[in-house]
Amino acid sequence: MSNARSRAEQQRDLQLRRRRERRLLTAVAAGLVLLVVAGGVLLQTWRTHRTPSAATHSSAGFAPVSVEPGKPLLLGKAGAPVKITLYEDFHCPHCADFEEKLGPVITEQQNSGTVVVELFPMAFIDEGSLAASNAMACAAENGFGQSYYLGLFANHTLQWNQSQLIDLATRTAGGSRGRFDSCVTTGAHASWVDSINAAAQSAGVDSTPTMFLDGNPVDVGRLTPDTLRTMISEAAAK
Repeated sequence: MSNARSRAEQQRDLQLRRRRERRLLTAVAAGLVLLVVAGGVLLQTWRTHRTPSAATHSSAGFAPVSVEPGKPLLLGKAGAPVKITLYEDFHCPHCADFEEKLGPVITEQQNSGTVVVELFPMAFIDEGSLAASNAMACAAENGFGQSYYLGLFANHTLQWNQSQLIDLATRTAGGSRGRFDSCVTTGAHASWVDSINAAAQSAGVDSTPTMFLDGNPVDVGRLTPDTLRTMISEAAAK
């Protein structure tokens, strides 16, 4: 009888330990879920409210440009011998990588008067893409499109609310920014952004970044700063 009683007590102790272990595991799992959720909330709050920073490399100023339905923004000096056409989304991580790796070369060539960029700022990832593309058009028509472009990609992880977009302009406009603020708050060029998306679709562009050099498609995945610089030099010499 004592052996049977002992075995019964051991079984009860084992069951009690297993119940405690299950409760502990449940509590730990719940805690991890809460940490993940809290981290996501904090990240979203940071993206929504953080103040944008200045771009890591600067650019010369270019003349204001007109914003016409279905037409790209021209960033560069009039008469530049080489034309680079870029289809990008300001919330596209691959576009941000492209800008970090190759943007300084393009900016250098724009500043020297060798390259003019035809920019199609698409907006297909989220509402922040639309807001950023609208603001980009606002900046370009008010004469600080190039520096604003660099600033958008320098802060590509931001959600881009109106306050952030206007604050970025204070850091990039270099003086008077004309009607930029009201252009952003009213979404003045939202229909133009839609027309840019339609133009990209008509051109068969379905991914970003997509690049053409003097109308010829470029495999951006194979580009290095040196090969891009060589391609531009060869195109300018033709």
